[in-house]
Amino acid sequence: MKLLEVTSHPGTDMMSFKLGRGDVEQENHYLDYKAGQYAAMDLGTKEDVEGPVRSFTIASSPTEQEFILISTRIRDTPFKKTLANLEIGTPIKITAPVGSFVLPEGDNSKCVVFLSGGIGVTPFRSMIKYATDSRLPVRIIMFDSNRNEESILYRTDFNQCVRANNSLKIVYTITGEGQEESASNIATAGEGDWKGEIGFINKEMLTRHMTSDELENSIFYICGPPGMLKAMQKLLQGDLRIPDERIKFEEFTGY
Repeated sequence: MKLLEVTSHPGTDMMSFKLGRGDVEQENHYLDYKAGQYAAMDLGTKEDVEGPVRSFTIASSPTEQEFILISTRIRDTPFKKTLANLEIGTPIKITAPVGSFVLPEGDNSKCVVFLSGGIGVTPFRSMIKYATDSRLPVRIIMFDSNRNEESILYRTDFNQCVRANNSLKIVYTITGEGQEESASNIATAGEGDWKGEIGFINKEMLTRHMTSDELENSIFYICGPPGMLKAMQKLLQGDLRIPDERIKFEEFTGY
């Protein structure tokens, strides 16, 4: 595959990369994937202590057949610096997609709730775009938590999906610059023209935006950094008594 496009997201350390699928032979289906799956990228960075390979969620939908989209935080590592400086047209090795963090198959009767933190929103872009393009009869609610408004990834794409999909609801919340929840963080987050939620995802926020039936019967998906994952598991299992079989999670480590 070849690199088609690179996008930097102002005010953040995140970048997005589109890889072309047009140069992949039609009879080769190794890049067929389900929304929410991930693949490994090999950049040959032997000087990186963690090796030349990293796994990335495919943020594009299978309905977007011309490209593969990935987004990541750019860190001070040989792999990430190499990735950030790739020239358009550079060939990139990608493995066959894998993973079970995908939409329910067959049964669309239950509401699906996505709880995302930061860059952890990538699999949810794939699932939401796929459900919208394919007109799946499934109710989706996403709570997307970020430090500030600038950090909201794929907001334009999500808002387009909301306009096209009556079964989709997205709740954005910003927490402020700090890592710990506090009055000062919330005050900082609430400055300006922000009209969405403020603070970390909690029981009160979920009950404001979900019906009792949705809370009691939904399938919950969690994706984000380890701290966020732990907090959301505690919220669902402890505060809301959601059984384990209705909780799916994907942990982002290292980014």
